[in-house]
Amino acid sequence: MDVKEKVKELVRQAVEAYMSEQGNEEKKPAITVLLNYHSSNPGLILKAVTEIKQSFAVKLVASKDWVELLDGEEDVLPLDQADHLELERLWNSTDLLILPVASFQLVSKLALMVDDDRTAHTAIQFQLLGKPIVIANNEVELGVYQQILAPHSVQEKLQGYLRTTQKDQVKWVPLKQLLRTAKEQHQQYKEKQPLIMAKHIEHAARENLKTITVPKESKITPVAKDTAREMKIEIQKET
Repeated sequence: MDVKEKVKELVRQAVEAYMSEQGNEEKKPAITVLLNYHSSNPGLILKAVTEIKQSFAVKLVASKDWVELLDGEEDVLPLDQADHLELERLWNSTDLLILPVASFQLVSKLALMVDDDRTAHTAIQFQLLGKPIVIANNEVELGVYQQILAPHSVQEKLQGYLRTTQKDQVKWVPLKQLLRTAKEQHQQYKEKQPLIMAKHIEHAARENLKTITVPKESKITPVAKDTAREMKIEIQKET
């Protein structure tokens, strides 16, 4: 191979390597990371967010205090300034929600489906869309001293709320396991195949819908297909 051919080969390899890097960047799943609650160790939280950004295309939403700590970070959506449409775009365009720090208030609101603030409202909307939620439990996990002193009824109430949210597919894990759990939950979400049943078609008919759009991975039962034909409702899969 002469010098000219060697140069061509090196250029080709460089271009392929560059395109490969760009392709990997584009393939990063889009997720939302929401920072709102106080942390006893904000440095650890910011480190966890940095690690998450290496594996996901992160849409970062933060309260005023966290925005100041994220000084220099690009594309941070201030939570107190975000309007409803901006938040709606988030839960529709991203696959998963991560909260690197939580509070007892959030635990109770998720358990009771109280969406009277933007954080709880966003989390509940992710749930209603069947999207995974992963939350670090460091700030809501009772320490040994608290377990000794806190009334049993208080501890039982907290555990009851946590169990309720876990049944609703919210994953509470230590901060150091946040990224690994997020990857696992995202993989399960992408492999999930929603089942379209006759009751869904009947509900659409009650709303006088002529067309319904379902996730592209959905499986449609034979009875649902028959019901849709009888009621003249078209089932379209997302593209």
